[in-house]
Amino acid sequence: MGIDTIIDGATFDDLKDTMGADFIEEIIDTYNEETAALVEQLRQALTAQDPTTFGRCAHSIKSSSASLGALAFAEQARELELMGKAGDLSDAGPRVERLAADFALVRRSLEELRDES
Repeated sequence: MGIDTIIDGATFDDLKDTMGADFIEEIIDTYNEETAALVEQLRQALTAQDPTTFGRCAHSIKSSSASLGALAFAEQARELELMGKAGDLSDAGPRVERLAADFALVRRSLEELRDES
C-alpha cells in the first residue's frame, strides 16, 4: 500500500500550506504520540466496557486523522465513535485491533511525508 492510498495528498498539502512546512513536522510528531495514546485508551475503554470514553477517544482519532489526510483511517474511527454513542461495544474488539494495525501504516506514511518536507 502506497502513501497515496493511506494519506490523501491534497488534504495533507493543504494543511502543510496553511500551517507551514516548518510546523508540519511538529504536527505529525504530536499526532503520532497522541493517537498512539488514544488507541491505548480505546482498548482500555473497551476492556472496561465504557462506551462514553470509547466514543470520545474514537472521535478524537477521527478528527485529527481527517485533518492530516488519513481519511480511510478517520472513517474507521468514525465507525467506532458511532458504536460508542450507541452504547454497543459488542463487535468493537476486532475493529479496535484493525484500527491499531492500520495506525502503524498511517504513522509510517506520515513520518515519510515529514522526512520529505
